[in-house]
Amino acid sequence: MCESQTLIDDPVDFRGEKTMEFHLVYAGDLLKPASGGKHGGRVWEKHAIRKYFHPQMRKLWETHPALRYYGDKIIEIDHNDVRLNPPQPFLTVLARNYEKSGTGFIPLMTEANGLACALDILFLRPDQPGSIVDHAGDLDNRVKVLIDALQIPPSGSEIVSKSGEEDNPNPMYCLLQDDKLITSLRVKTDRLLFSAGDTFREACLIIRVETLNIDPFGSPWELHL
Repeated sequence: MCESQTLIDDPVDFRGEKTMEFHLVYAGDLLKPASGGKHGGRVWEKHAIRKYFHPQMRKLWETHPALRYYGDKIIEIDHNDVRLNPPQPFLTVLARNYEKSGTGFIPLMTEANGLACALDILFLRPDQPGSIVDHAGDLDNRVKVLIDALQIPPSGSEIVSKSGEEDNPNPMYCLLQDDKLITSLRVKTDRLLFSAGDTFREACLIIRVETLNIDPFGSPWELHL
């Protein structure tokens, strides 16, 4: 028997038309709540999940008609002196604006562009369904780790890879500037019936993302730096 819980439902003052809907998928190890550490996981493990989502977010920017436009867009930084600030690709400037310790980040949802999102997560795991919230009222740490991995790391010290892993992509595409841009979070759990990683840590998550425009003065498809 599966279990579904709405964990966050915080309607915004203004909500424009739904602008985009897509799915992200994660299959692999995800920390058990008892593993300890901040938000239930070591920094490098959260960053590994962040890197896992990078190619999916990059593919979205490359293939979605509205986002593909920004991949080709050239902007002027300073109209007064183009010699000092020549026109540059929009995504280059965006990545520089959200740089952490030399790694540029390209988030889809930012405070500047007025986009937020609702997340609907199907959480498949080998243990019994349920227990998204424990008896103390705390959210399953695995969900917290996931949310951390969907946003830009708050500091450069959290851009840490495990020894032997590939270098960080630069720029790195991610979903959110900050997790406060999640206005709704719903999690449905069920049993995982195939192997997706280590037996005790494996999980498969299918994340439906629905973006919404929360800027009453902004265009649904206009992104700002």
